[in-house]
Formats: sequence, structure tokens, C-alpha cells
Amino acid sequence: MTAFYKPLYSEILQSILSSPVIHIDETTAKLRKVSGYVWVATSLDKAYYFYKPSREGSFLQELLGSFSGVLVSDFYTAYDSLKCEQQKCLVHFVRDIDDDLMKNPLDTELRIMTQEFGRLLRTIIETVDRRGLRSRYLQKHKRPALRFLESVASTDFSSPVANKYKGRFQKSGKKMFTFLEHDGVPWNNNNAEHAIKRFAKYRRDADGRFTERTLEEYLVLSTVFETCEFNNVNVLKFLLSREVTLEGLL
Repeated sequence: MTAFYKPLYSEILQSILSSPVIHIDETTAKLRKVSGYVWVATSLDKAYYFYKPSREGSFLQELLGSFSGVLVSDFYTAYDSLKCEQQKCLVHFVRDIDDDLMKNPLDTELRIMTQEFGRLLRTIIETVDRRGLRSRYLQKHKRPALRFLESVASTDFSSPVANKYKGRFQKSGKKMFTFLEHDGVPWNNNNAEHAIKRFAKYRRDADGRFTERTLEEYLVLSTVFETCEFNNVNVLKFLLSREVTLEGLL
């Protein structure tokens, strides 16, 4: 089955690379003798899984070298070297800063920073809820976002935790608001995080039993199955159709 669907596997990757937005995520995988990482790249309607023996991200330059859209990801530093525009997942960031605020409830500087960021984000999401991900309506939030980033950068914090987030805003702040300038670019990485759950569920029973070959075979089929799911295509019916092209799947 893997050999049969290899052409479709490659076609799905090429289609994702030509899309305006790519979501990407990764998670650990334990093979019989070593550990590695399963990665997933998705567009809005396709998913592509692949295995790498380490989390070292130099391969991303080759994989995404031709990509000219917006990459949506978490804050893993390997993505920073890519030349394409990037949108950092704000859900990840909100989760991190909220967790630190819970651990440091008396940190006034961190609380004020969190409140100001929360107010800014709420006004943006209200526009998204009303108007969708359309730059025509979202661009009005770009100036307030830049003012917030400039305010954080110019403030001297005594709190070590607040200073940590000052550094994160200085490094990645503009990449948190890329979606304000584009149509159809999400502010979260939900697509890739949803897709990676397919492997995470399978990993509960299969972790430690994979060889590199069997894992890669599974990921070819997962690519086909998840792309079917993204398009509300019945997997069994698709398999019985013996189609091996993306046109036949869609």
C-alpha cells in the first residue's frame, strides 16, 4: 500500500509547498533503538507527515526553500533561519505567559504586560470574529500592535520573568502579528496541531516498536488518510477507488 500511494504522497507535498500558508509542527517518536521526530506540514486542506532522526532543523531550508507564502509555527528557533514570512502561534505564547503569571501572581510588571497584551489581542480577535481573516479590516490593528511592542522594548523591568518576555517580544513580536497584513493567515497553529494528534494517538500503542522503515511507511498512509479527513472524504471509499492522484482524492 505504501508503494502504491508514494506518488500521491509526493503530490500532496508539492501541493502544500505551492499553497499561500503552511502550518508546521513536530513531536517525538521512539523507535526500537533510537528516538527521532515526526513532523507534519499542512495547508488548509492537506497534510504531509515525515520522519527525521533529530529535531535539528537544517533540512527545513531544503524542504521549504521554494515556499513563498507565510509559515505558521510555534517558537522553535529552527524556523527563524527561513526566509519566508512567518506567523508565530499566539495560542502558544498566551499559554506560556499565562502559566508564568500563575506561577508568579505577585509579579506586578508581568501582570501589567499580560493585561496590555490581552487587551490588544482581544480587540484583534473581535475583528476576526466579525470580519474574518481579511487584511482590509485587520490592518487597523497594526499600529496599536507596534505601539505595544515599542512600549515593551523601551521599558526597564526589574522582574526576571517580565524581562524574559521582553526578550521574546523583541525577538518574535513582529512575527506574532504577520496575519494582520494578509488574507487567510490564521493567528494560531491549529491545523498542524490537529494533524499531529493522529500520530500522537497511534504512538500510545506503537512507540518503541517502530523501525525507521515501518514508521516512514505509516507516515505515507497517514498523509493520505489525514488529507482525506481534511476534505471530508471517506477513507475506505477512497482506498477502494484505487485512485492515486490528488485530483482523484479531491
